[in-house]
Amino acid sequence: MKKKMMIAGLLFTAFGFQGVHANEYSEKTQYLGVVNGQVVGNSVVKVTRTPTDPVLYRSDDALPVQLRVRDAEVRPASGGMAYITVKQVLPDNQEARITLKTSLVVDGQKAVLNASQQGEDVLITVPDAQKQVELRSDVPADLEIPVNYRGNIQIALQVEGVN
Repeated sequence: MKKKMMIAGLLFTAFGFQGVHANEYSEKTQYLGVVNGQVVGNSVVKVTRTPTDPVLYRSDDALPVQLRVRDAEVRPASGGMAYITVKQVLPDNQEARITLKTSLVVDGQKAVLNASQQGEDVLITVPDAQKQVELRSDVPADLEIPVNYRGNIQIALQVEGVN
């Protein structure tokens, strides 16, 4: 009995390890510039900036059936798009947030973005794709920062393709 459990554990570990290495990973940082914005409600500075690269996620090889945006919130937008908001807790326990109006492009054609909240993540259903899937933000993003915060801010938008 002990040998069988040990063998099953080794096989599971090997397959899990192979699965992790099979996924592609890419990271890009977009500099939005010095933050000078409009104070809203005496507590938040709201800044509107256009991302330098509108493509937030691109998949060419392993075409996903879903996209998972980690630690995000979603709400519908007009034109088959959705607002995705990602929050970042700052050192003084306040939070900054960025809201992006996103669209889904499948095989070069804009598709209706069907998204739902699943716990802390947002799941986006991807229609059947033959060549490429992109998650884009072609309009300016809204960045909200506490009015008394000073320093650099990095907000991570983590998008994963789910096969």
